Amino acid sequence: MEFDHEVLIIGGGPAGLSAALALGRMSRTALVCDDSRPRNAASSHLNNFPTRDGIHPAEWRKLVRKDLEKYNTIGFFEGSVLSVEKSGSGFVAKLSSDKLLHFKKVILAYGVEDKYLQVPGYKELWGKSIFHCPYCHGFEVRGSKLGLIGNGDTLFYMLPLIYDLASDLVVFTNGKAEFKKEQRTLLDKKKIRFIEDKITGFVYEGEKLKSVNLENTESVERDGLYALPTFPFNLKSTIGEALGCEKDQFGFYKVSERGKTSVDGVYACGDNSNGAHSVLLAAASGGMAGAGIVHELLSEKLLE
Repeated sequence: MEFDHEVLIIGGGPAGLSAALALGRMSRTALVCDDSRPRNAASSHLNNFPTRDGIHPAEWRKLVRKDLEKYNTIGFFEGSVLSVEKSGSGFVAKLSSDKLLHFKKVILAYGVEDKYLQVPGYKELWGKSIFHCPYCHGFEVRGSKLGLIGNGDTLFYMLPLIYDLASDLVVFTNGKAEFKKEQRTLLDKKKIRFIEDKITGFVYEGEKLKSVNLENTESVERDGLYALPTFPFNLKSTIGEALGCEKDQFGFYKVSERGKTSVDGVYACGDNSNGAHSVLLAAASGGMAGAGIVHELLSEKLLE
């Protein structure tokens, strides 16, 4: 069977680009398909990445693309992958250009879609004054009045991180609180107010949050908010599901240490396959998936 490239990489973010780098270093051929929908598009900086702390996300991707230029086995397609199907000993992919291409292996490197609270101002403040990760966006708001939107056990997993950042912390359950007795006791002991009224909107100037408006007409002054995810996560594509890749209860693909999914020849990496969401960790998992694919390809070549 004739293959256009050895590997199809769906997603041109940190995971996909890092997978491409591993493949390029071992002279494997790959096509990176990037539809320009980065999850961190709303943010003006990425953090917690050695040598690049505080860089603009678009600039980071530009630098990685520059690194990849010397590897002539790596190509790019600026568009979407519409479908991928098993075909003989490999896969056939239909691109948004209507072109059909054949590959030996597939790496699913598309991420997740954040679910926005459907109230005025939430989407506008996302990545600017409303965040999902204190490692990515904590240092800049340390010592300020913060809020944490969430409920149940997941909230108490995040609580220690946000509590230590804040000079004053308010929990917004956005509905009836689902707390155990010992959890309520902890909130009382630490004098953390929790509010069950629904959030109706936000007061803000430019990218700066001023206060949170509630259904009871109260307005609670806050400088920043952290919002916990609601499960399961929505992935940016259903190609993995169409191929038969198994998912866990959180909506992530089930993968091995090197990113192999439940479907032979298909790997997944980045935010779609674990809950630790950051540029650094997505890049690391992309590198692992790339290495896994390289080993698989070269092992098969040895046995030809």
